[in-house]
Amino acid sequence: MSIRKLACIGRMNSKNQNQFAFFYHNEGGFTFLNMLLTFFIYSIIISTFAIILHILLSHSQHEKDLKPFEWELFVIQLHSELKEARDIAVNKTEVTFINKQGQFVSINHYQNVIRRQVIGKGHEIYLFKVKNVDFSHAPKGVHISVISTAGKVYHYTFRSFKDLIKS
Repeated sequence: MSIRKLACIGRMNSKNQNQFAFFYHNEGGFTFLNMLLTFFIYSIIISTFAIILHILLSHSQHEKDLKPFEWELFVIQLHSELKEARDIAVNKTEVTFINKQGQFVSINHYQNVIRRQVIGKGHEIYLFKVKNVDFSHAPKGVHISVISTAGKVYHYTFRSFKDLIKS
């Protein structure tokens, strides 16, 4: 056959075919087996990607840092305490108030925790892994700034208290 005839017909000589590229070549299109193989490979890649992503995200947080739910729980607990409190006094190291039972309560930094004491007794831990705490006045409320042992800074402002006393 002449080259012109081969070019018009579109056939290739079997010697020139790339055996790897034409291994799954079928003139009828994809077969069901090819589709299953492709779907299987796709499934393995996607499931592996999900596992790797989970591992990367779980190890991205420093172990000496606060976990997000710990900080949120601390804020919720302190907010509920301060919402029902009266005679709230704020200084740099602690917040003191009288709770609804009429007891004198203080929230302060002790070693590497934030603790709650009632009438100067007890040791109820509110938050672990704390390097430093700074309480300050905010407009109609209290601002807290916490530095974790990993060095990350957390802020929150508690607002709308009845009796805020400067000390």
